[in-house]
Amino acid sequence: MNLTASCDYFMRGSIAAECSGHGSCVAEAPNEFMKNEVGKCVCEAGWRGDGDLMNAAGLDCHINDDTLAYWWLGNAFGFIFQTLFSLYCLHSAWTIQGKAFMSKKSNKSILLAVFFGVVRAIDAFLRFALKKHAGNSLVICIIHSLGGYIFWGHLACLFCEQFLNIVIKQAKLGGVQGEQMKKKCEKMHKVMKLMLPMAVPAYGFIIVGYFDKNPSHHKVYSVIYYVAHCILSFFLVNIVALPVAKAFYVILLSMPEESQDDKTKALQEKMKIFIREVGNAGHFNTLCTIAFMVFPFLWDCQTYQIAFAWPSAIPILCVAAFIVKPTQSRKVAPGRRATTGHTDVTTTTTTSE
Repeated sequence: MNLTASCDYFMRGSIAAECSGHGSCVAEAPNEFMKNEVGKCVCEAGWRGDGDLMNAAGLDCHINDDTLAYWWLGNAFGFIFQTLFSLYCLHSAWTIQGKAFMSKKSNKSILLAVFFGVVRAIDAFLRFALKKHAGNSLVICIIHSLGGYIFWGHLACLFCEQFLNIVIKQAKLGGVQGEQMKKKCEKMHKVMKLMLPMAVPAYGFIIVGYFDKNPSHHKVYSVIYYVAHCILSFFLVNIVALPVAKAFYVILLSMPEESQDDKTKALQEKMKIFIREVGNAGHFNTLCTIAFMVFPFLWDCQTYQIAFAWPSAIPILCVAAFIVKPTQSRKVAPGRRATTGHTDVTTTTTTSE
């Protein structure tokens, strides 16, 4: 009996052996989900077919437990760093703003970044310790979905909103050009809020996929997941964040030297870092989601994509927290020379709001 086709469920026959070369295809009676299938992959030790969203248990042996476990361990330390950096930004805001700290919306976005980092670190440590994924552990499934929804449904949009507010409030520096940018940012702000619901199907179907054991349905869930991610990632990075940041950076650089103060120079440095880090991480994530949306033979490899792509959120969130945290500038009092004495220097506080 030829069982090659029955163990080639995810269209990998042209580029990989049956069961991905890490298992044996054995005969099995048809079941309610595979009425025409008569083969089942029995995986070698350390390999499995059930992963995130795409459950290929018995159909493939493409997931290596050790590779993913140690990669997630690295991810856990990365998100711990992101959490600690966000806490540092909160501490800086508290030091500068004092009693006004809790009333600033920018601080709430950094606080949400701290919560996100904790959720992602717990998710990563559980994946390392248990060697399980969202497809075979309900706890990891819920935590992973929660973290993804926090990032795409709230955190990314909230940081973009704070970033646009910074540009809008500082656009007066650019004269007519700055006023045009202000109107563009206000329009993008309204459109951006309409994008938030896209995160609901992206992560809601991960939970649905855990309880739905029909492999054919998992293909549909994967398409929905990656279409939503493509739209969110491309829009937030390539349409909202980067074009505005680059245009605003040009305006800041074009200002006369004599009109630039500490505040302006700090904004220039922040925009430079923002453009570099968000550009690199954002483009990588967008290209990954497009590839996994377009090529069906990649769908059952999404467990690797999720593990390798999520670290791109670490530099983005660190830079975002750095951008929106308040900046303290020092100005020399009129008619006085700057000295090390506290009476000769007037300290002013500028915030991201």
